[in-house]
Amino acid sequence: MNDFERDDKMQREVRDSVLAPGFYGTYAYDGRYVFMDKGRLATILQKRFAVDTIVQGKSGRAVAIEEKIVRWPGYRYRCYALETESCTKPGHESVGWMSYGQADYLLYCFILAVGSDLPNQLELHLIDFQKLKHWFFAGCGDMHFEPFGPLHTLNGTQGRKVPIESVKAHVGVHVRTLFPDPSDPLCAKHFPGILQGALV
Repeated sequence: MNDFERDDKMQREVRDSVLAPGFYGTYAYDGRYVFMDKGRLATILQKRFAVDTIVQGKSGRAVAIEEKIVRWPGYRYRCYALETESCTKPGHESVGWMSYGQADYLLYCFILAVGSDLPNQLELHLIDFQKLKHWFFAGCGDMHFEPFGPLHTLNGTQGRKVPIESVKAHVGVHVRTLFPDPSDPLCAKHFPGILQGALV
């Protein structure tokens, strides 16, 4: 199993155990959501349009979400890692999801390490993806931000480190903490309904 496969497995486990019951199942209209994991069309939506999950919004609108779940590195991240080149290998170059992504929202999730008496938490950052793309490319230009990569992965992915505070100031970010157990009163306290307010 390579690094990409390990990260993909970790993201799916966190999504299924935390995001599915605590976010999508609770805040999607009538609990309606679909993961783009399997199926011909699902693969196309995921690989060509960067859509990981489709949620039914309050008004009946289908809301497409691109998910990123990152591990706890021992400190709080100050930047989002936005992929501009999916592959940099000679002869196989391809643009990243910041270019081809058509999702409505980017759900950027940070795994937070907590005390041994509590389960891990997720800090969710919900961002209007198309507004983010416009600001990133047209509003200021991606060259303004510090580059990362090419990573030591099969595809040599690279992109830009974009300060979270800059995105909050210029694009807007809904930030909440989600606990693994959606019935936990702490979850209700710290995670009011994002979907009811933002995804209508």
